[in-house]
Amino acid sequence: MGAYHHSQETMATVLAKFQETQRMQEEQYMGIREELKTISSTLGTIVGVLKELLNTRRDTVALQGAPDTSMDDDLPTTSASASGQDAPPQDHHTSTPPPAEGEPPRKWSLRSRNKTEHDAKIPAKN
Repeated sequence: MGAYHHSQETMATVLAKFQETQRMQEEQYMGIREELKTISSTLGTIVGVLKELLNTRRDTVALQGAPDTSMDDDLPTTSASASGQDAPPQDHHTSTPPPAEGEPPRKWSLRSRNKTEHDAKIPAKN
């Protein structure tokens, strides 16, 4: 009978260790879950700010008289202030100098400025 009693103690010890491990894993899971919520919220804020920057760019391009060549017309508009964040200050400077007096306004986009001969050989996606 001594072996039976010893095996019950061993099983009780194993069960206690299992329950402790399970509790620790549950705590880790809850911590990770909270971190993921924070990351998700931060990413939402970043997306909102990027959409606001895109809208500002569109407004700037429209004011300059150039067509908006943005491919993200399907993005819904959001205000960064709706997420409780103030939009960062905007810098509307471009690396292209303004046209000389008497010249028509330049029409440009990041895509057209960065094309190379190699790019010309790649078929456009439809």
